[in-house]
Amino acid sequence: MKKYIFLFAVIFSCNLFAQNILTGYHSQSFILQSSANASVFPTANFVLGFPVLSNLNIGVQLPLSLNEVLENKNDDSLHFSLPLMRSNLVDHNLLSTTFRNQLFHIGFKVGAQKNVFVYLGDELVVEGGMQFSNKFVDYLTQGNASFLNKQMDFKSQKIEFSTYNSLYLGAAVKVNEKLELGFRLKMLRGIANIHTEKLNIGLYTDSTTNPIYATTLSSDILIQTSGRGATDESLDFDPMLNKGFAIDIGASYVFTDQLSVSLALNDIGAINWDRSNNTLYATNGEMEFDFTGLNQSSTVDEDLQAQIENLTDSLLNKMQPHESFGEYSTKLRPSLYTGLSYELDDKHVFSALYNRKKVIDKSINAFSLGYQFQLSKSIQLLASCQTIAGVGAIGTGFVWNPGLLQMHFVLDNILVADVFDAKNFFLQMGLSFHFGRNKIFNEKSSKYDINPNRF
Repeated sequence: MKKYIFLFAVIFSCNLFAQNILTGYHSQSFILQSSANASVFPTANFVLGFPVLSNLNIGVQLPLSLNEVLENKNDDSLHFSLPLMRSNLVDHNLLSTTFRNQLFHIGFKVGAQKNVFVYLGDELVVEGGMQFSNKFVDYLTQGNASFLNKQMDFKSQKIEFSTYNSLYLGAAVKVNEKLELGFRLKMLRGIANIHTEKLNIGLYTDSTTNPIYATTLSSDILIQTSGRGATDESLDFDPMLNKGFAIDIGASYVFTDQLSVSLALNDIGAINWDRSNNTLYATNGEMEFDFTGLNQSSTVDEDLQAQIENLTDSLLNKMQPHESFGEYSTKLRPSLYTGLSYELDDKHVFSALYNRKKVIDKSINAFSLGYQFQLSKSIQLLASCQTIAGVGAIGTGFVWNPGLLQMHFVLDNILVADVFDAKNFFLQMGLSFHFGRNKIFNEKSSKYDINPNRF
């Protein structure tokens, strides 16, 4: 169990990643658009993602900024402040992480009208989340003396971590000049997982007991883990036995030559973790432990260290979870995109986007207003202002189309330059090759262009 906790801590401290396709959702980058909406239809007849680098999403999103945990002293030095941190925490504090790396992607148009685009790809996904309450932090920092004769129940504390491989097969269909539909089937293989099915902890300190202030600790937990062979260095596990499926669906509709809308629902599915790879830690119901304190006197020779050791041994014997083996399943994080785009002219496009995703017990809402500027035939500049879970940000980026190559680079929060106020950082980048681009006649300017957003 200790090795799982250590592995989880290392992953969180070194890889706090989060997917956040907001600024690039309405861009000309087909790979970036398609990853968010399965209905996106390319202008090229054949698309090939650059191996490992076709679509990489890197980022971090934290519940508190540095200014919310550090206090400026009179000598201008910064110090960690528990009271300041507690005052900025809420009932449900969430650290959400995701890392996605598209290992390969290949797709081509089929049919007499070339109105169906089929594609195949593979993606490595790492997702994690930690949920904790301000009451739990208050109890740990203030001690039980501040909560006498109160039953303190902490049930909202949860830890979720999962890494898996997603091999996907998809199709985007251009139904007519206005409507596009898309579907993507994902075949999943789980690599490692930590899932807190139950993590219920209760504490009660009674001021009327003898000895005084006796504390009763209750615990009812069930922590499910998979990939134990990787953590105990035996490599005695088979990820191919951890199977799952998921689907993405999307739709796009053009109302006029200028106005279009889109809708996408992603990652609807689950992974079944095979018994042979798993270790379950459970108390098998609610367990209780009574702590009556430690004795130390200036007149009596009390061995305090021996008391602490006896207390620790008793606590572990009573409360330590039992190990068992069994299969279980976990759901993916579903996400919803709703987009609106208005093309003012050949160079200026304005857009709006709503994104909602579920992480553990909390839904994270993001709103974005975007602007896309066609600087030249091959360069599109991107900008957006957005709010993610109530935190504001400004995004920027570009899409470069020199010949067969297409490159996208998006930074979804340039305010991260203000390190002490930043709570999130998101970066998307990728390279892909597009062969047989379709030129589309632009009646407004009497010329041809290759804008992928045009129908």
